[in-house]
Amino acid sequence: MTETVETPTDSELPAFPLARGACPYQPPAGYAELHRQSPLSRVKLVDGKRAWVVTGYAEARALLADPRLSADRAHPDFPNSAKIMPGTGMPQPVPEGDALTFAQLDDPEHNAQRRLVIPSFTRGRAQAMRPKFQRIVDELIDGMLSDGSGADLVSAFAVPFPSLMMAELFGISAEDRPVYTEHVQYLATRPDMMIPAIYTLSGFYTELFERKRAEPGDDLATHMVTSADERPDEISLQQMLNTAMLVTVSGNESTMTMISLGMFAVLSEPGQADLLRDDPQGAAPRAVEELLRYISAGDIISRIAAEDIEVGGETIRAGEGVILATPAVNRDPAAFPEPHVLDLRREHKTHLTFGHGAHQCVAMNLATTALEVVFSTLFTRLPKLRLAVPAEEVPPGGLGVYRVAELPVTW
Repeated sequence: MTETVETPTDSELPAFPLARGACPYQPPAGYAELHRQSPLSRVKLVDGKRAWVVTGYAEARALLADPRLSADRAHPDFPNSAKIMPGTGMPQPVPEGDALTFAQLDDPEHNAQRRLVIPSFTRGRAQAMRPKFQRIVDELIDGMLSDGSGADLVSAFAVPFPSLMMAELFGISAEDRPVYTEHVQYLATRPDMMIPAIYTLSGFYTELFERKRAEPGDDLATHMVTSADERPDEISLQQMLNTAMLVTVSGNESTMTMISLGMFAVLSEPGQADLLRDDPQGAAPRAVEELLRYISAGDIISRIAAEDIEVGGETIRAGEGVILATPAVNRDPAAFPEPHVLDLRREHKTHLTFGHGAHQCVAMNLATTALEVVFSTLFTRLPKLRLAVPAEEVPPGGLGVYRVAELPVTW
């Protein structure tokens, strides 16, 4: 006799995305309940579609390495259309055709476009950029010190740093940097200016690529032009612009979030802050990895099954949406003992904040290096750095991902 498996009705499925609580660096409490039931759970999205949410570390890692899981956002059933940007209530648009970036494509198109940026994001290249990151951090701290004994670490540091980092990465000239950095910052701070900023930056990058053809340098824009010119039948200008905007938007938002939420998390727990105060250079690498795990700034990774996949005791059918919830995955107790505890001395284990497999974040080496410089230097130069208000009075907020709107600090 064949056992009948009952499929839950839409009314019985949890609604997704799950609501967050008041603390800006804690994931939705509902993730833990889903994980207690199963590492994979069915949910109902806001557009009425069903999808799988993955909360298990082993299952997420296996799926991200599985070529049967597609990143093709042009698929009509891709769960991206139902994703709500945390903290805004605004649905994200579904990209189509030439608007797709390599993060939204499968091979061979994915690999062809990803090759545009790989030379600029190697481990060696990241280390070569370290002195430039150090100069940016020192200049921002100089500005904070000149203004007195306190500052809003978001507006004074977390917002400007990523845009200045992008300017160095792309090889933006000194005279163009004020306009460039202003519009990069708009992408994550001014919803009313987001669309104009995208158009302005697209035009900016178009002109930059032409200048780098005539006057090449040792920067990302030059590397992209060189790679594209070697493959004129494979890479178009639009694909170059898509790639440049992907790097800009994702790098700006994630870095800003990691600085603001990371510093809030550390300063909220004096014992953890003391680890960085006592040995900023030595403690920073492990601290950054723990903060990347603990905060999981990317929030979710969306995919769709191209074929049936068996994982975690469940069968994901072809055409079903899959959402890998990185805040839950990175706090799976089977992978991370006491996962809800921030422990900057935690022994290293690979978190999935940067993803895994073919689509692992291409800029992970650069991002990690930049964050190490940020956290080590802040505690080196401002050893008495602390919150200027009680942690519960720090206001949450932000576009795109969850972060703090302000972070008053003193030293």
